[in-house]
Amino acid sequence: MAMKAPRVVMIALLMVLLVIATVSAQEEQPPRHEPFSFAVFGDCQPYGREFSPIMERIATEVGQLEVPFVIGCGDYIDGSANQTTVRRQWNGFFTAIQPLQANRTIPVALAPGNHDIRGIRRNAEIFCEHFRKLYHSFNFAGCHFIILDSETIGADARVTGTQLQWLKQDLEEAKDARFIFVAMHRPLFPVGANIGYSLDKHPRDRDALHQLFVQSGVDAVFHGHEHLYNHREKDGIHYFITGGAGASLYAEPQNGGFHHYLLVKVDEDAFTVDVRRVTQ
Repeated sequence: MAMKAPRVVMIALLMVLLVIATVSAQEEQPPRHEPFSFAVFGDCQPYGREFSPIMERIATEVGQLEVPFVIGCGDYIDGSANQTTVRRQWNGFFTAIQPLQANRTIPVALAPGNHDIRGIRRNAEIFCEHFRKLYHSFNFAGCHFIILDSETIGADARVTGTQLQWLKQDLEEAKDARFIFVAMHRPLFPVGANIGYSLDKHPRDRDALHQLFVQSGVDAVFHGHEHLYNHREKDGIHYFITGGAGASLYAEPQNGGFHHYLLVKVDEDAFTVDVRRVTQ
């Protein structure tokens, strides 16, 4: 699936196991038009197991690829109101993604999901202990990447308030980017079991966010939350749901119900999204 568009975003990074680093503007970057690829996955919560074997398989496969970073779209753990349990679950997730680092350090930028936070401030703080921020952005090879938080305490299923003001400024500063990619957990336009539990829960706010994306030249938005694959184009923006990294599936295979991750290939004036199916 090849797509033509104008830009890309930023990232806070998870290095080997619990060691965290952030993409820095001072770091050496490849030339603006140099081709590169990055992987995107979402929803690998293991449902009481230590970790998802599908996530481990994805980490193994992606670890063999020439990607400079990986993006996550939320729901990496089951979540709990007990923070000791939450910390144990994160350790399981780190075990699952360890193969990603088998050959070299591959940074990961993770958007928080509803299972990761569960509306509990202490869980959000634990997320930040590991990954520094709930939302942020970065530049790579002339592209701009934005990680958003759809799980703000007291304002879930929305991008509003301080985060929205930050986003508007960030998009304004990125207007000359080669491509702009956005990642967040809950979809703007859900297609399955989470209709009414995604950003469509607040349609006025959702529509305003979509219009902001349109006006700012966003090229693609990646979501999780629904355990399936879906792609739609609306007003020139490519919306992807990629919730197939190990969680139980919501649909039949012909309707996107299969385990998978996405490999996004960026060339000088276009990007291609490959859907990589995964089996145990």
